[in-house]
Amino acid sequence: MITTVEACPRCGHVLRPAPTAAQLSSYPPPPPPPPPVTSYAAPYPAPTPPPSGPSGPSGPSGLSAASVPKILLGLGATCLLVAAVIFLAVAWSWLGVGGRTAVLVGLTGATALGGQWLARRGLGVGAESLTAVALGLLVLDLFGARRAGWLEAPADDWFVVVVGASLLAMSLGLCLPARPVVTAQLTAPVGLGVAALGLAVATMQWPATAAGAVLACACLVQLGRALGAAPLLWTAASSGLVAFAGLTLLALGEAMTSPTLDWLWLEGHGAWMLVVALLVLLPWPMAPGRDDVRRLVAGLSAATLTYTAALPVFDEGATEVALAAAAATVLWAVVSAAAPPRWYAVPRVPLAGSALVLLPAPLLLAATALSNLVGVAPPFTADADVRLDPAEPLAHPLLLPLGVAVLVLATLLTLPRSRALLWTSGAALATGGVLGAALHPLPLWVFVVVLGPAGVLVSAPSAVLTLLVLGEITLLAAYVLVRRTGDAATVAGLVLPASLGGFLWTGGHVLGVPYDHVSLVALLVLGALALALPRLEVELVAGAAVLAGSVGGVPVASDPSVSLAVHLTLAGALVTASALVHRDHRPLAWLGGFLLAAATWVRLHDVGVQAPEAYTLPTALALVALGVHRLQRDIDADTSTLLPGLALATVPSLLWALADPVSPRAALLGTGCLVLLLGGAGLRWSAPVVVGGLVGAALVLRELAPYAAQTPQWVLIGTAGTLLIGTGITWEARLRDLRQAAGYLERLR
Repeated sequence: MITTVEACPRCGHVLRPAPTAAQLSSYPPPPPPPPPVTSYAAPYPAPTPPPSGPSGPSGPSGLSAASVPKILLGLGATCLLVAAVIFLAVAWSWLGVGGRTAVLVGLTGATALGGQWLARRGLGVGAESLTAVALGLLVLDLFGARRAGWLEAPADDWFVVVVGASLLAMSLGLCLPARPVVTAQLTAPVGLGVAALGLAVATMQWPATAAGAVLACACLVQLGRALGAAPLLWTAASSGLVAFAGLTLLALGEAMTSPTLDWLWLEGHGAWMLVVALLVLLPWPMAPGRDDVRRLVAGLSAATLTYTAALPVFDEGATEVALAAAAATVLWAVVSAAAPPRWYAVPRVPLAGSALVLLPAPLLLAATALSNLVGVAPPFTADADVRLDPAEPLAHPLLLPLGVAVLVLATLLTLPRSRALLWTSGAALATGGVLGAALHPLPLWVFVVVLGPAGVLVSAPSAVLTLLVLGEITLLAAYVLVRRTGDAATVAGLVLPASLGGFLWTGGHVLGVPYDHVSLVALLVLGALALALPRLEVELVAGAAVLAGSVGGVPVASDPSVSLAVHLTLAGALVTASALVHRDHRPLAWLGGFLLAAATWVRLHDVGVQAPEAYTLPTALALVALGVHRLQRDIDADTSTLLPGLALATVPSLLWALADPVSPRAALLGTGCLVLLLGGAGLRWSAPVVVGGLVGAALVLRELAPYAAQTPQWVLIGTAGTLLIGTGITWEARLRDLRQAAGYLERLR
């Protein structure tokens, strides 16, 4: 049998022939599929489909089921309280004593017991509502009992104590069962606060009452921890902090009324500060295993004791306060250095407090010293032997170096020592010594000598001192720039031109040299420096210094125009020299040429030259010469290098010729354009042809303009018609040629 062999219609690949039936029957049967793997894991249950209906995802969202009892119970509790108030206001008059007692006690007891019953059965919302009603009824009971005379009409302040104590007692009673109610936990600290406030008003023993409230809140905190009642714990802790803050303010106010030894310790008005120091330690037994909390409260207690011991000094003066703070700082720094690692933070709390009390005196003295240094006299108005005129300091002058030394000692004793810390400490001590000396009437040159290069910050009152410091900075910067590399050399390169320029200008002021002459000298010297040290930072700062000096020197010269021309000439010469000497500065040749051209323009304007060619042609010729040189040296260069020079040579003259078309300038410009056209065409250079053609065309059109205005209207209309006819004929001719080409293609076979 002949089997047909087929090939792929796209690539021509010969396909295998299809097997015959006999061949298929001779093939072995396929292997059986592998048996299924038995899984011993339980199948993952399918998720329960969400309910559909009004409350499901397909229906609109409504009120949740948990919200309904909350709303109902809240409204019910409100109604009960309102009913109780109305009962006291209306029904009190016609009920007897027994009836009143039975109604009040019965309602209060029933709601309280009902709340506990619901709490034991897990009905939290109902339990909270009934408990709130019971506590509210208790307050109403007390007001009703007072109105009936059962409480023997106590004063208002003592009645507040009774109300608070009753709320506290009943709330604690409701907190003690196995399932404490949150409402009772929140109400217990509130009742304690109300009772404490009433007791303080009744007895006028505010510090004692506040201290008792702190202790009572601590007991409530412990009770909350024992019961596992977090709301009671946190509410009591917050109330205790409020009471402790009030106690601290009261103790401080009483101690600071007259902080003398007799007032504080013989009369006992400082005892409450000791109580504050002891009460700070209350979290210690309440936080077992929390060393961080214990270290914090121990440090705060030590700081409070330190402040209490120093209270008599605060009535003496700034000097005595600073001395006491310095002594405390040294004491606690030594203790910090000797403290065990586990308790290292305890002495650092009073150390930080003592340092903060010490710090204001040195800072104020340092500000006074700086004012003395910079306020000696206006710049360059005093002699070299001028003295400081110090203002009256707020504290003893020796406190400045003493305070700095104490703070440095505390830092070294408490922080890990390193080279950076030692350098910083040494700089702080030196600064403190210098500023401390500035509080005395010493000569200004003393500080300039001691500060060295930094003396430039304070030497401005004397030109001689400023000159000496700038000379020192210049020599130091030159030494570093020559002998060092890296960042030090970069910084020296930034400093050297600025200090050298300042030295030259200050020297000119001292010698009485006119400022424009000094500016020229600075231009030469700084330019030579940039030429000798071709570093970017040196050149940038030198250029900025030269520009600043020239801006200040040229206007004050006797002839500003001549001075400006000289400055521009020198600057251009220096920039051009840098471009010629240093290969990587070749682009600066353009800037140098521009500066030289600008100098020429200034001088030409000064002598009364008004023609633009005197300003533009020299530079244009130089640019054209450079372009021709580029064309000769680089075979890949095109004639566009000639465009800047040719444009500068023709465009300014064209602007003047447009204003006066019938003039020798216009004739010469036209001749020049003709030369450019012919020469460019002969040399096959496009730039001269383009410039000559455009400028010449503009000049010719300007020559035609006066006569074009006198042309009759029919000439313009005829010209327009001619152009339109010519355009139409050309369009028709092109269309005919297109038809002929199409017919020729159709005849091709």
